Amino acid sequence: MIKQFIANSGILIAGFYLISKFFPSNIHKQSPFHMRLFAGAFCGLLSVVLMFFSIPLGHGVIADLRHVPLIVVSYYGGMPSALAAGIIMGTGRFLFGNTFASIVSFFISLAIAIGCGLISRWMKRHITVTTFWMNVYSMCFISFALFINIPDRHMYIETLCVFWPISFFATYIAANICKDIRQSKDMLQHYKQWATTDFLTGLYNVRQFHTVLNEKMTKVKQRNNCLALILFDIDRFKSVNDLYGHDGGDVILRHLGELIRSLVPKNGFAFRNGGEEFSILLVSCEHEAVTFAEHIRKTIERHPFFVQQQTVHITVSIGISVFPTLATNEAELFKQADIALYEAKQQGRNRTIVYKKEYLHET
Repeated sequence: MIKQFIANSGILIAGFYLISKFFPSNIHKQSPFHMRLFAGAFCGLLSVVLMFFSIPLGHGVIADLRHVPLIVVSYYGGMPSALAAGIIMGTGRFLFGNTFASIVSFFISLAIAIGCGLISRWMKRHITVTTFWMNVYSMCFISFALFINIPDRHMYIETLCVFWPISFFATYIAANICKDIRQSKDMLQHYKQWATTDFLTGLYNVRQFHTVLNEKMTKVKQRNNCLALILFDIDRFKSVNDLYGHDGGDVILRHLGELIRSLVPKNGFAFRNGGEEFSILLVSCEHEAVTFAEHIRKTIERHPFFVQQQTVHITVSIGISVFPTLATNEAELFKQADIALYEAKQQGRNRTIVYKKEYLHET
């Protein structure tokens, strides 16, 4: 009996790992309703799998750890996950025969699901504590079902003496392994985000700039489109840092990142290239790029930034280059935008300059 319960535990752990692969992000009580239902359904199917490796106790009665997936998914997904898992788990019992034990098991599964869903809602404790009480609740119902279905009282007592400790042990192990899997997934997602995103502004970072630029250049060549690079930085940003400190400067950079994200269209990509320099890649030709750049410049000029309970206004200078108008590759596209940006600074700042073959043309 103990060996079979241990085998159940191994299937349980492997099942949780496989289920985690079906979901791109971790399930929690704020997840979309349908995602919580899917998570509960998957755990209900895992419960059915556990039944195929159950321990036959005679008189059509089987014992296993089918309730453990329901407990764990109830903790994370709440009532919707609990009910989905409970219904599938209870229905799956009929695969082993339409017997009185199956009918009892179905209603016990629903009772366990409802109870675990309520405990998940009311008990805001650590996963180990919450799942412990879910397990106590579940095992009370399971013990009652076994009492009804096992006429041999000696077998009943023997089953409970083995079942209760292993159930607690399996729930503890499964809950903590799920927690470790979730933490690993969160860390991986954060690492992926940090690899491509600037931590302060939320825009793509300079590493991602070169990746996206390469991808977009390839696509516009294939489709004979235009690609505009809008390069800009904050005018006299050093004076802002000198006046308000680097913390104040960071506040402006963070809010500027939010503002830029709200302005960039779906076919555009915004980046923080470093310091106070930003860029936007736009699949468009010169006229559309200039119109959009001017919209960016004027919006930033009018936007109030609040630093240390004071209102601060900033301006930006912008340089634009367009592929394939003059630039023939990535390096030329960036160099020409940089030259245009430099000229915008030289001509008095807070303006947009487009790189032209006849040198520069102010817009």
